[in-house]
Amino acid sequence: MKRWITSAAFLTIVLLFAGYGHAGEVDTVLEQAIKDGRIVMLELGSVGCIPCEQMKPVMQKLRDTYKGKLDVLFIDVRRDRPSSLRFGVTVIPTQVFLDKRGKEFHRHVGFYDFDEIVPVLYNAGLPRETK
Repeated sequence: MKRWITSAAFLTIVLLFAGYGHAGEVDTVLEQAIKDGRIVMLELGSVGCIPCEQMKPVMQKLRDTYKGKLDVLFIDVRRDRPSSLRFGVTVIPTQVFLDKRGKEFHRHVGFYDFDEIVPVLYNAGLPRETK
C-alpha cells in the first residue's frame, strides 16, 4: 500500500528540518519575562508564509496594547529548529501563550485575530486594554 504525503505536510516537514537553531535567544527572552512577571506569546512561523505575514500587524498591536505586560516573540522555524521542536510545532503559524511562570496555557494554529486573542489574555489576568 503506497502512502502519499500531502503538499502541506511536506512543506511543514521541510520547514522544520531546513533551518538551524538559536534556541538560546528564546530562552533569554523567556527568562527575562518570567523574572519580570510578564505573559509571553510566541508566534512560531516563517518569513514568506502568508498567514504568518498576516500576523505581523496583530503582533504589533498586541505589543502596543499590552506594553510592559506581554512579550510577543516571533520565531522563524526555518532558522530555529530547536524551538519549533521544543514547542511541538507541526503547522505554521502556531501561537503559544506562556503564563508568568513560563507554563503554556493556550495554543492556537493558523491566523489569530487580535479580537480573538484579547479574551485569552483577559482570562490569563491581563486587562482588556492597557494602552
